[in-house]
Amino acid sequence: MDELYAKWLEQQRQGRTGESLRRLLEGHAFNEALFTKEIWLKGVGSLNYLQAEYEVPGFGEGSFYIDNAYLRPPYKIGWEIDDFKTHGQHTSRRTFEYERERQNHLVLNGWTVFRMPLDMIRDQPNKCRRFVLLTLGKLYGDFGEKKETSLPLKQRELIRFANKLQRPFSPAEACDLLGIRSRHARTLLHEMTEQGWLEAASGVQRVRAYRLGKKGSYLDA
Repeated sequence: MDELYAKWLEQQRQGRTGESLRRLLEGHAFNEALFTKEIWLKGVGSLNYLQAEYEVPGFGEGSFYIDNAYLRPPYKIGWEIDDFKTHGQHTSRRTFEYERERQNHLVLNGWTVFRMPLDMIRDQPNKCRRFVLLTLGKLYGDFGEKKETSLPLKQRELIRFANKLQRPFSPAEACDLLGIRSRHARTLLHEMTEQGWLEAASGVQRVRAYRLGKKGSYLDA
């Protein structure tokens, strides 16, 4: 993942000069990298159409920059990463006014802008990935909420459980949740891992903990 991200970022640098390059080098920092790798790459699985620190010309008053822009016709989608310290408690009147003016200009210019709180990205990554996928699914039809009505009850309960926990869980916890024996639980967990609903969180030959897989992270079970 780090290698794919580094390659993508290097491609973003090509052809940029002046303020655009400076914004990319300085503006695409920890918060934006966290969203790109932990939310976008793990959720969508590809960085196609995504642009970092994308420049949008203003109306005769310079340019505005979007943290991450998804430029896939027919839509222009901006994904903004908001740190509470920067956009909340320490916001000056001038910054507050600039942010609202910027938002209005972007919407007027045909952009759909979503704002992702940094704390949510850190603490509830699955929730953020699910929102991204639901958004793309609604607009493009190839990602989004997938209701697998044929998924058996035990599997749906495990997915709900993992989604609520937001942490890895053990086979013993699965046994307690479903009221089944260890062998049955391990067989069930193995099958769900093979199908992509879950993934191993620790252990190689014998998995000791599981977490939501990409498929399960956006299922409304």
